[in-house]
Amino acid sequence: MYSSTFIFAKKQFDEEFHQLDMVIAEAAKSMPGYLGEESWENVTSGQISNVYYWESIEALQGLMQHPAHLQAKADQSKWLNG
Repeated sequence: MYSSTFIFAKKQFDEEFHQLDMVIAEAAKSMPGYLGEESWENVTSGQISNVYYWESIEALQGLMQHPAHLQAKADQSKWLNG
């Protein structure tokens, strides 16, 4: 099993963020090898953690190469603080 963890502090989420996030989540869930995910927020620090679980490294790389993920990565500074 493989996991990918995203830890960040949010700035301001807008409609573009929510739409892109939904596309990425649906893409992940539809990929062969997707096993599940967890999310939580530290209310003291405001940091959010998203963990995705994968059956193989190839499945994980499939999400990393998805066009919506690449777009989110390029635009992340609009919505995320670190």
